[in-house]
Amino acid sequence: MYMVLEWSPAPSVALLELLDFTCNSGTHVQPHYKSGIVIGPTMDYLEQAYIDAAQYGWSKQPIVEILIPSTIDPSLAPEGQHVASLFCQQIAPELPEGKSWDNYREQAAQTIINTVNNYAPNFRDSIIAQQIHSPLDLERKFGLMGGDIFHGALGLDQLWSNRPFMGFADYRTPIQGLYLCGSGSHPGGGVTGVPGHNAAMEILRDK
Repeated sequence: MYMVLEWSPAPSVALLELLDFTCNSGTHVQPHYKSGIVIGPTMDYLEQAYIDAAQYGWSKQPIVEILIPSTIDPSLAPEGQHVASLFCQQIAPELPEGKSWDNYREQAAQTIINTVNNYAPNFRDSIIAQQIHSPLDLERKFGLMGGDIFHGALGLDQLWSNRPFMGFADYRTPIQGLYLCGSGSHPGGGVTGVPGHNAAMEILRDK
């Protein structure tokens, strides 16, 4: 039985074997499989990924971060097999011209899979199951507006004392005993635990 991890507006996959990268061949567990593997070879590549997403809804050659948690926790997949998530941020919350993500979810996922396959040619053939979450799916399933895992853009208008907005950056809400501690509070998203830590400090002060 597989436990497929879902983290992003992109595919999570169950794999017969690990990715065999052309730059570092081999499907046995190696150190790089236990960290985030990012496909984004040049600055021009990164810029074009953003431009594509703004114009078409998703990048034709996206920046992809691959996580393979089964290399650390083998209980996530049968022996010798693996699960991986493909995290891709170059995906627009809404498609242009009123198009629906329900009609383009699979196409965008295949673009991501094809991109990874260019660097690890065994990848596509090793996929035995997949789960895809578009920005619309993330909104419907988890309440993430626009599929935004950071609960609000990390722009200058939503940072520091403006996060989530002016007057509520101290983790308190107008409801007594209700505090903010997620990505929507300072300092924002990412797996840091800092919003929760800061909120806990404010809760202790209020006791």
